[in-house]
This record gives sequence, structure tokens and C-alpha cells, in this order.
Amino acid sequence: MAILSISSEYGTGALRIGHAIEEQLGYEYIPLRRLLREAGRSGKKWQRLASKYTVDPSDIWEGNDFVAFMALVQSIILGHAMRDNVVILARGSNFLLQGVPHALRVRFTASLEERIAMVVRKDGVNRETARLLVKQADREIDCSMYLAYGPNWDDPDVHEIRFDTGAQSIGEIVEIVRNLLAAKDHLKTPQALESLRRQFVGSRIKAAALAHPEVILSSLEVTCVGDAVRLTGIVRSRSALKKIEQEVRPLAGDVPLHFELGCQTIKPRPVVSKP
Repeated sequence: MAILSISSEYGTGALRIGHAIEEQLGYEYIPLRRLLREAGRSGKKWQRLASKYTVDPSDIWEGNDFVAFMALVQSIILGHAMRDNVVILARGSNFLLQGVPHALRVRFTASLEERIAMVVRKDGVNRETARLLVKQADREIDCSMYLAYGPNWDDPDVHEIRFDTGAQSIGEIVEIVRNLLAAKDHLKTPQALESLRRQFVGSRIKAAALAHPEVILSSLEVTCVGDAVRLTGIVRSRSALKKIEQEVRPLAGDVPLHFELGCQTIKPRPVVSKP
């Protein structure tokens, strides 16, 4: 079956819809909390960042750790996508799966007042508290996605279809999504699966490289070129070149890896003599 990727505004009822599809189609439900928990299993550092992200993402926005952590989460998202029959409810999954023909990328939205009312019903808080929760969540999601995916993370082309959960019932939405998933199933070709596998391999390599302290994060690029993955970037010392290559090359498996890391050249500062 096709993959279902869900992006949502806070307070749209996306969780309920995801669970409804999971039950009706026998899909496995993969929420953000599960992805963060799995990322935390990669080491104590990532466990600490996953815990902070769950409580307050803004606490880890600054510095290189956030970029490396998000790369790790992205590799986990793609790993689940490779298994098919999954509902992935994660920030950025629609962006990641744009080039996957058998992935249905859905966006759930609603008016601010509708989302406030839903939070009041779900959490049992008053309207003013619900308004603050919704606006805070909106800011955190926007900032996190901007830092992880750039300014076009919510571009209309990223999402195939949008639903206003304040105007349509869960039953109506689930029925439409079921039909769209069925129509996409034939697009799950061997070529599409292999392309997704290369993307997954590339994401694992990127996550591993970004976690290395010698890599200059702004220079790192991991791209799929034909049947291969290309890694380009700059490291801070010559001693790190071979070490990083040895660490990431096994992750490629049978996928050809073009390794193109260079070493930063540091020019000595001019010495100015005082008269």
C-alpha cells in the first residue's frame, strides 16, 4: 500500500484522523513522539536533545546540535517510509517525501478559532489558555521547520492535498484519504522503492557526518546522483578526512558513494607591527 504522510497545524485533530486511518487500513501509526524516542536510542546526547525537543524545541534551536539531531530524525522518518503501510505524522515528513510517487502527502489545517475550540474540548482548558497554547505551538513549529528545511517547508507544492478539519468531518476526510491511497498503490514500483532506498541511505550518511565535530555543517551536502549518493563538504582538519570516510562509508552498503570532502585551509592572520 501507499505511504500516508501527515503535516498538521496544532489543534486540528490530526491525531484522531491518523488513528482512524490506522484502524481502518491496518496501517502502523508513527507519531512524532515515537520518532523522538527512537532518535534518543542513538546515544545519550540524542536522548537529551529528544527530551528537550519534546518539552521546548526552542531550547535546542541554537548551535550545531539541532541540525545534526534533525538529520537523525529525518533518517528515521525515511526508514519507516521504506516499510510501507505506515501513517507518519511528523513535522517535515511531507517535505522529505516530495519525490516519492507512492507517498500521499496530506496537510490538515483549520481556522484559529476552530483550533482553539478543539484544544478547549480536548484538554479541558479555558479559551484564553487554549489560545496561548495554539499560538505558542504555531511559533515553535514554524521556527523548527524553517531551521530544518528552509523557508519553503510549507510551500503549497509540498502538500498534495489540504483538508480543513473545521469544515469536514473525520469520516469524510478518512474516506477521501483511503481512496487517494488506493489510487497511489500502483505507483509503488521497483524503481520508486529503489529511489527511496537511496534517499534513506543518503539520510543516514548525512546524519552520521553532521554528528562529527570536525565537519563544517554549512558546507555539507548529501545528494542522490543517478544510482549513487554523493557526499560533499569541508572538514576542519586533515586528520578527520580519513576518519569520517571510514565512519560513513559502511552506511552506504551496496549503494555507490562518491566521497568528496575537502579540508579547510586556514590562512594565518597578518601581523601588524606597532610603531
